Amino acid sequence: MGTLRIKGIIDIKQFWPIGSSDADTTKLKLIVGKSSFEYKGDHERKFSVTHVFDDAISKGQGSKPVINTSKRDGTQTITVRLQGVDAPELHYRAAPLKRTSDVSDAERAKFNSINEERRQCFAESATFSLAKHLEKYIDDEGMIPAVFQSVVEFPYEVVDTYGRFIGNVFVGKKHDINIWVVENGWGMPAYYTSMSVDEIKVFQEAWKKGKKKINRVGKSASKNAALFDWDLLYRKPVDGLEFSPGEDKGKVLMPKIFRRQVAWMVTKKAGVISSGTTFNGYLKKSPDQLILLSDMLSQGLSASKVYALDDFVSDKNKIAKNPEDLVFQEKPGTLVNPRGTKIIDW
Repeated sequence: MGTLRIKGIIDIKQFWPIGSSDADTTKLKLIVGKSSFEYKGDHERKFSVTHVFDDAISKGQGSKPVINTSKRDGTQTITVRLQGVDAPELHYRAAPLKRTSDVSDAERAKFNSINEERRQCFAESATFSLAKHLEKYIDDEGMIPAVFQSVVEFPYEVVDTYGRFIGNVFVGKKHDINIWVVENGWGMPAYYTSMSVDEIKVFQEAWKKGKKKINRVGKSASKNAALFDWDLLYRKPVDGLEFSPGEDKGKVLMPKIFRRQVAWMVTKKAGVISSGTTFNGYLKKSPDQLILLSDMLSQGLSASKVYALDDFVSDKNKIAKNPEDLVFQEKPGTLVNPRGTKIIDW
């Protein structure tokens, strides 16, 4: 094992209501003219520059370069998924329907017409509050120096199926914004089998504080997937928008489950599936695999029983477990060079 470190800067203007970034996905601008990527194996004393990501392509839910280069000015960025954090969705739209004979043209048209970008309660508050918190770290040029860090053995382990780098982001003197979001109740913990027990335990401690925060996500957590507000849509950034945290308060389903709830609701309303299809029945069609954290802590990852998400959803659309009880299987993806060869060395 070892540690990947990426040096970059955060542009505060990316966050809502100025930009469109939400509270658990951040874009890091790479430092121009310098080597941003460094890796140090556990047996090594110093970090060394690595260029394995320069032309790397993520292969998973699509194919895309992991370093985004602006055609306008050549600025390079990476997209980071904050490890251990699941903040309320600010703008989620269900995935397009696959081309199959089971879906008529009329059903597809109806689905597309109602498949808008939807948000959860506290999504705006979480994003706004994170941006406000980060303002104290802005330098003289209006940017925030930041360091991404992730403990991995191989290069392909750090990138998820969507081409995002998974890890923690630090600002100032080692201030971890992942922990800040959970500890302050603006996001729920989200555990994956790619995380170590030690990494999970840090978020367990943070959530003990975060879930007690009044008028925030923890105190408003819901287990009822039947609750759905069709009018709660993404509000695009506009100049002069005045907002105070808490204005968008309400019940919050675990964001990972909310994303599946959106697809369930939209496909039902469009007539793609029967109006009587339960959430449990919908989830069975494409089961998410997971284990229980209690099993992982007592028996280890390899010995833990594997469940499907629908195992914990009743026929009355109620969720049986809390977010902190579940450890999800990371969706498969890999990293290749322009010739299509899997990248395994640093």
